Amino acid sequence: MNILLLNQFYPPDVAPTGCYLHDLARQLVVRGHSVTVLVSRSAYNGDRQYPACETIESVEVQRVGGLNVSRRYLLLRALSYAWFLLCLAIRLRRLRPVPDFILCLTTPPFVGALARAFKRRTTRYGHWIMDLYPDVLYAHGMLRPASWPARRLAGLARYAIGGGVFAVGLGDDMATRIMPYAGGRHVEALPLWPLAAAAPDADAAQALRRERGWEARDLVMMYSGNMGRGHRFGEFLAAAQSTAADPTVRWVFAGGGRRRGDVEQFAAAHPEAGLELQPYADADHLAAHLLSADVHLMSLDKRWEGCMIPSKVQAICQLGRPILFVGGRDNSPARWIEQYEAGWVVDQDDTAGIQAALESARDPFERSRRGANAQRLAREQFDAKRNRNRLCDLIEQTEQS
Repeated sequence: MNILLLNQFYPPDVAPTGCYLHDLARQLVVRGHSVTVLVSRSAYNGDRQYPACETIESVEVQRVGGLNVSRRYLLLRALSYAWFLLCLAIRLRRLRPVPDFILCLTTPPFVGALARAFKRRTTRYGHWIMDLYPDVLYAHGMLRPASWPARRLAGLARYAIGGGVFAVGLGDDMATRIMPYAGGRHVEALPLWPLAAAAPDADAAQALRRERGWEARDLVMMYSGNMGRGHRFGEFLAAAQSTAADPTVRWVFAGGGRRRGDVEQFAAAHPEAGLELQPYADADHLAAHLLSADVHLMSLDKRWEGCMIPSKVQAICQLGRPILFVGGRDNSPARWIEQYEAGWVVDQDDTAGIQAALESARDPFERSRRGANAQRLAREQFDAKRNRNRLCDLIEQTEQS
């Protein structure tokens, strides 16, 4: 098959959606398909431009004009989305040869509407949904679901998703929210997978702990990754303040995003809490960085359930570290953690629940038991070969339908 993949970002860019798309593209090539991706020339961080054309591991990469703007500002990000969609529409109109199948991701939102508008009669398309729009805008509080703009965007989502042959979400909760837009089309839940086989290196992790001044007896509670609008931090920060008198409990926040400023402000206002702030871990040292923690912190506000799923759960579980999750319970990460006892799930605003989980996490045996369960969760739900091939199967089945 001649397969076209659509997304705004692609390697060597660091955007996670592009990295997952490349992982899939390589597998499609292995299975004998001709794969082209159409992406933006601008980088995820807005700091560089990529070549207009190149071949990466037998995948043909074509890039169209992009704007180098900061993602920190919503208006500039929307402008970059609009410019990329315009350039993409022009390229799709002229695209030769005609693809047999188009797979659309969700950066920018509603890119699937272009696939439907410009696809030829012989072309089918489907969706791999990483963030569900317009539901993300409802969760943001930017739109009321009953408002006129929300109804128009919901109609656009039905046009885009309902015209495809399938839609894949990242978990059962997301699949459930996709269904009203799908118009009876096939909807499937398929979790992401760790992008690289992160070989656990206990020596490197211990060296990193020593470098950061963490002793063997210390309990390191780490939040690592994007600090976005859909994540909660108040419960973790309050817990950190409650353990201020105990120097053996360390609260580490590594990464960036819209909510990092909230953590920084709390750290400045409450120095006694002893928060440790770090940047994103680089890819070469990510496994050791994640393994250096005793417990990983994860959160998802109830309003965001089914709109997105934090992708870091896969790598954390693969490395055998338990997760302390705060948020609602009607979402895939909470269900996975509870089902496998791979950590602790605490309702948002449940101060007593956080304290109980923290006391349990102090027990090395309990951490080890839940960490082993996390690895079992990774094996059974996040297997890279199985999940990647399932997505390839869905694409290939469209040729027979």
